[in-house]
Amino acid sequence: MVWPKKLGEKLSGVIFVASGFFLFYKEAYGWGVFMVLMLLVLFKLDYLTEFVFNFKDGLKTKFKTPIIESKVIIEKRKKQINNVAVVSYKVASYLPNTIIFNFLNDWKVWFWVANHDSKKYKVYIKIKFITDEVEKEVTDGYYGGTQSWKLDAFTGIQAPGLGIPEEIKNAVMGGKRVKIQINCDIKDENDNFLEKKFPQTYIYDSQNNIWFLEP
Repeated sequence: MVWPKKLGEKLSGVIFVASGFFLFYKEAYGWGVFMVLMLLVLFKLDYLTEFVFNFKDGLKTKFKTPIIESKVIIEKRKKQINNVAVVSYKVASYLPNTIIFNFLNDWKVWFWVANHDSKKYKVYIKIKFITDEVEKEVTDGYYGGTQSWKLDAFTGIQAPGLGIPEEIKNAVMGGKRVKIQINCDIKDENDNFLEKKFPQTYIYDSQNNIWFLEP
């Protein structure tokens, strides 16, 4: 309750004032001044103590919730990071320590997929061939999204097995530009879906016999 505290403050004030007047009456001026000063000091200490405790409680209230919210945000970000697989893939006419494929003569390209992460992943690749006239999706196998490329941590695979459909060959021989689009879904080693990557499209430059990534 508040009123006992206030009553005690008033009684203390009355006692100190009365004592001060009595000392002044007895011409004990030094002790009278001392009593008045002590009264002021005690009131100031009381207010200072109350201010400190109120300030401390205010700090607790102010900073407690943001700290909890910060922990929640950090955990959420950790979860988001765990759902991002550091995997890359591409097609090329040549890869290190391999032979060079001339697309117009060999009708082959190299495919490369790599895991740059410390976790194991199952990578599902779906290839689409695109020309100005026709588009052709691979529908099965490792390039059709039905079989996964099983990648251990920090490993990669390079394969020459991407076959070219006849309708794509005919379009290219007719002077049409060819693109290969790579679509990629990634799961962890327990088949939990993690991420669907943006499609990457490579365009064939017949003059230089290279595949370059479409901007």
